[in-house]
Amino acid sequence: MIARKHTLLWRNIIWAGVIFFLCAIPSDSIPDPKLNIPQLDKVVHFGMFFIMAIFLCSELRYQTRLSLRAVYSIAIGFSFVYGGLIEILQFNYFHRGGEWWDLVADVLGAVVGCLLYPTAKQQKDKFVTYLYKKLKKG
Repeated sequence: MIARKHTLLWRNIIWAGVIFFLCAIPSDSIPDPKLNIPQLDKVVHFGMFFIMAIFLCSELRYQTRLSLRAVYSIAIGFSFVYGGLIEILQFNYFHRGGEWWDLVADVLGAVVGCLLYPTAKQQKDKFVTYLYKKLKKG
């Protein structure tokens, strides 16, 4: 069985890779979802970094003794640097438009992810407890 700390690390690495891949592919390769949502691109950036922040908070809380404030600072700082790097790469190398507003959406997603991390963890813990009790009975 893979240790939990390795599972959390790989989850973060894989998610960062998914974000990188989605931001690196040519924009004309991305299918049009035919959704009439204003600024859908920004919503997607927000969502990707929202998830990344929750994953990072989860791993940092599990693997370190850092305060929640320090964990949030690291998750938001990492999201800013990673999102900024992706925007620079998009503009210079991926033949896509690197936009400041995408970076703003990345950071806002990370901030909201950090703020909702305690609630998400609480709900996950309740669900795991529920499943454990169900499986133990059956």
